[in-house]
Amino acid sequence: MKAGRVPAAPGSRDLLAALVEAYPGSAPGVRDRLVDWMTELQPLDAPEWTIAETRAASTAAGASSRPVRADDLDQPRSAAQRARLLAMLDAEQPERRTTAARALSGWPEPDASLAVLRAYLRGRVDVPPEAASLDLLAHTEGHTGSHTEDHPDGYPTDHPTGRPTDHPDARPTSRPEGHPAVAELTARGVLPERVLRWAARLPEDDLLPLVPLIVGWWEHGPPAVREAARTAVRHVRADALAHLLTPRIEAGDLGLLDLLTGLRLLRTPALTRAERLLRTEGREALADALVLVDGPLRASGAGHEDAAALDALRTPARTPAAPAAPETLPELLGLARTGTPEQTRRVLTRLVEERAPGPGAGPDPELRSLVEELLRHPRAGVRLHAHRTSRALFDRDTHARLTALLLSDPLPDVVRMAVRTLGRASWEPALPDLVRLLDHAKPVVRRAARDALVGFGAAAVPVLRRATAHARPDRRSLYTGVLAEILGPET
Repeated sequence: MKAGRVPAAPGSRDLLAALVEAYPGSAPGVRDRLVDWMTELQPLDAPEWTIAETRAASTAAGASSRPVRADDLDQPRSAAQRARLLAMLDAEQPERRTTAARALSGWPEPDASLAVLRAYLRGRVDVPPEAASLDLLAHTEGHTGSHTEDHPDGYPTDHPTGRPTDHPDARPTSRPEGHPAVAELTARGVLPERVLRWAARLPEDDLLPLVPLIVGWWEHGPPAVREAARTAVRHVRADALAHLLTPRIEAGDLGLLDLLTGLRLLRTPALTRAERLLRTEGREALADALVLVDGPLRASGAGHEDAAALDALRTPARTPAAPAAPETLPELLGLARTGTPEQTRRVLTRLVEERAPGPGAGPDPELRSLVEELLRHPRAGVRLHAHRTSRALFDRDTHARLTALLLSDPLPDVVRMAVRTLGRASWEPALPDLVRLLDHAKPVVRRAARDALVGFGAAAVPVLRRATAHARPDRRSLYTGVLAEILGPET
């Protein structure tokens, strides 16, 4: 090294690599500090902060660099950059609006995606946001509930299309104005064609609450909107769509059957009556277009049972069969574990009828072990039956502990049921799992967890604060939003 030459300072990438290399061999008390240094050098979910280093290196090498301007769009994400892009969404020049939409659509913050979605729904840009989720509109600021003003094109947007129903696929919906997102989707200036094009990209769980709104547009919209509505509603499972439309079909709106033509539908008494009424009224073409199929009368794999039953019928009984002895508890428990799903459910019913505990009696360990096993059964019907059995056989605390097992169930509807049960019971040991579900893949589960945590009130605050402290910066809003609902906006 020449005399007087000062060694160059290491770049941020070199420092970050050195910290990563030192992390595995460092003491446990030092690791948190190392992570803090790494985050300062390279914040999570941010571009590499090497612009100044690169410019200094280029200047030292004599290379020419472009002067940095305040309105450059290739700068790291910041509040100022966000404000510039949001202002560009309202620019007069279409190309500037498109540039802003493309930049914001890649931002992970919900408010950025929401701004792009609003511009897209009003025809200001042709770039839809990358995130297609109804939850994006479900918790918008300034939501005022139902929105019943007429659309500028002249047809109503608040047409009622059904009554509340207890069917699992239709539980989120009753009337179009019942879902928070409908106020956004029917606001003045929103184009129904854009809404329908965006709705066709939604997951089916998110599309179900919008079916009444889409059906209303199909009934009252111009031809282009009617065709787009038909395309969007066909993304719903055929039987779920038929169940949502059944109340109005039974009330006499037989024209809605046109939305079900060509789909394979499970034959139900309501659809059978509707088909018969169509033929009575002379609408044979519409009746012929309905494809009603009968459901299976026997479970799959039951052929050997049928063959055994036929053999028994062909073989004459020589002596009357002796009455079956009452089954013991071990025999019932064994049958529940190894039998068919129907046999298991019959055993659970018998246990509730015959083994109900007396006042002050503790839970039977064998019954508790059986119910815990069946809560992990591959059939959802058995799991739910086991959950109802635990409520009848066990005390409140045991039932709550068993309910918590369903928070990891593969079916979102079962998880949502468990969340609501634990929330109504105010069972505080479930708080960490409920906080974890704020990041669930399904919006219906996230909403249920959020409502349950708000219901816990101050008891949920310590768990939410711990989750906030350990969350990635881009995920902290999941927890701070719930904290704000519990403690107020000043937090």
